Amino acid sequence: MQHFYFVEKPANIRKSMRVVGYTHSLVPSRKLVRSETIHISLRESELSLYLALSEGNRQLLRCAQQEFYQVILYREPSAVNLQAFQQFYNQFAKRKKLKGIGKLQMETILLLNQQGALLLSEVQSICGQTMCYRLDIVHAKKAMSYYEVTCDAAAMATHLQRPLRYVNRFLLWHNLLHLKQQGFILYDMGELTDDPHVRALKQSFGGQVVNVYSGYITLSKIRARLLGVKKWRK
Repeated sequence: MQHFYFVEKPANIRKSMRVVGYTHSLVPSRKLVRSETIHISLRESELSLYLALSEGNRQLLRCAQQEFYQVILYREPSAVNLQAFQQFYNQFAKRKKLKGIGKLQMETILLLNQQGALLLSEVQSICGQTMCYRLDIVHAKKAMSYYEVTCDAAAMATHLQRPLRYVNRFLLWHNLLHLKQQGFILYDMGELTDDPHVRALKQSFGGQVVNVYSGYITLSKIRARLLGVKKWRK
C-alpha cells in the first residue's frame, strides 16, 4: 500500500499499488472523508505566531515561563519510549473512559517510526514525573498533531497541580518553535471535532481553518468492501 500525507496536488501513484491511503490531503475527493483542521504557517516570524495566539494563551504561556518544566524531545524515539507513551496514554484513557492505543494503532505508530516520521515530546516536572506527551507525524517539512495526553490532576502531587494547568499549551508552543527552527513550514493541528472545548483550544493558537481529505482508495471492489467494513468497525 502507498500512503500520502498532506498532499497539495494529485499524487504520483505507482501502477502496482492496489490500495492508496491519504492523510489530510488538500486535494478534494468524493472517495475520501472530508474533515476540518487548522493549518499554522511556520514561515511566519516568532512574533507573528505569538501575536496570533489568543490573549488567554499568551497569559498562560507567561505563567508557564515561571514553572520548572523539563522538555524532552525524542526525534528518533525508541520502542521503549513509545511503549512508555502508550502506557501513559492508556492509563489516562481508562480513567476518562476513552479509546486507548491498542495493538493495531501501535503497529501504525511503530511503522511510522521506522520511516522516521514521528516526533515524540514529553514534559516532566522538576522531580521527574511525566506531565504531558505529544506525538506528531513529521513528513516533508510538515507536521501534524497525532496524539496528545496530559496527566490527570488527581494523579499529581498537590504542588504540581497548578503547573499542570499550563503544560499542554506550553508543550505545543514549544514544539511549534522547535519545528520552525528546524525548517518546517506547516503545522496541522489535527482534526477539528464537534467538541467545543477541543475546537476552542485548537483555534486559540491562530492559523487557518481548511478542509482536508483522508481515507483509502482502491480499484478493487473486493478491497473496497473490506475497507468499508474496516471503517465501519472503527
